[in-house]
Amino acid sequence: MIQGSQTGPGALPGKMSPHNVITAVQRSLRNGPATLEQLMGDQAGLWQNLGWDAPQVSLWLACSTALRKCQLPNGETAWTLDAVSSSASGNLTDELVALLQKAGRPMPLMQMLSKLPAGMVVTEPMLRAAAQQDARLELRGPLLKLA
Repeated sequence: MIQGSQTGPGALPGKMSPHNVITAVQRSLRNGPATLEQLMGDQAGLWQNLGWDAPQVSLWLACSTALRKCQLPNGETAWTLDAVSSSASGNLTDELVALLQKAGRPMPLMQMLSKLPAGMVVTEPMLRAAAQQDARLELRGPLLKLA
């Protein structure tokens, strides 16, 4: 069991959620690949809050579908954003429209999160922002519907 975890699979301490963790790491990797040591330094507070050390962070990085391992020119192993999951976020509104068409009715945002394809890392605020920017979608309280 990972130190600092609460009860239940995937539970994280305090207000941390898996989405918060991956979002923080993705921010660190926007400028390019980073080694484990760089990620440990960039997100030191995050890992300390979780109670994770380098081997646990390395395992988590290896299991993340939004990241992939790569080799730097100097031979060091680094982590980078996975091109597939990065491009998938560009199609978020298309995915939302397809889900709503398939359902044939408005859906709660939290339910939409669980129906998105594996590897698509999205938070509720990201869904809201995408829906507000696309003329095909309309937000009504907690529900998302086709316009």
